[in-house]
Amino acid sequence: CRGVRRAGSGDSGGTAGRTTVSDGDSFIQEVSEELRRDRMNALWRRFGPYVIGGAVALVVVSGVLTWLDQRSTDAARARGGALLEAAEAAAPAAAFGAVADAEDGGAALVARLSRAAALAEAGETAAAAEAYEAVAAEDGLEPIYRSLAAFKAVMLREAGMSPAERIDALGPHAAEGAPFRPLALQRRAAAKLAAGDRAGAAEDARAILSDPMATALLRDRAARLLTLAGAD
Repeated sequence: CRGVRRAGSGDSGGTAGRTTVSDGDSFIQEVSEELRRDRMNALWRRFGPYVIGGAVALVVVSGVLTWLDQRSTDAARARGGALLEAAEAAAPAAAFGAVADAEDGGAALVARLSRAAALAEAGETAAAAEAYEAVAAEDGLEPIYRSLAAFKAVMLREAGMSPAERIDALGPHAAEGAPFRPLALQRRAAAKLAAGDRAGAAEDARAILSDPMATALLRDRAARLLTLAGAD
């Protein structure tokens, strides 16, 4: 009997020991969780305002960028609409001039070039040439636009030039690397023929045929110029 009681007493003690250990683990876990919460609260009190401020800043920046993008799109549409209205106006040259005065950047450049083209179409050759020359003289423009405007001005003034003057005026545009070289070579070859320089005309015609940028039409004209120059 004593053995039984001793055994029972030992089981009871083991259960109590396990209960005590389990309660201790639970207490430690609760304390650890409380410490973690205290740390999180402390971190949030320290850095929370910055997190909230950053989030608000992101929302504001996103909204501003969206507004600017929409504003840019609306402005581009307005500029395009103004150019289209000018093209359909009863006096397109004046309308394009008004757009050029009201705009800046690319829209103003398009308006100035379009005004010069409208003047040329209306038969106002001298005014058109002056308008192109004004564009060609502008600082800060891309070289291609300045070259285009200068070449157009020469083309408009050719009728009032002697062959020698035409040859001189077309020289810069017929140089190596010039953006409109094949066209300038063709016109200079014709001017050389008019001046009696058959060899020079043939040289320019051959330069057109060897230029990879020359179109099929220009090559055909160059072949005709060679024939007129009496060259093979």
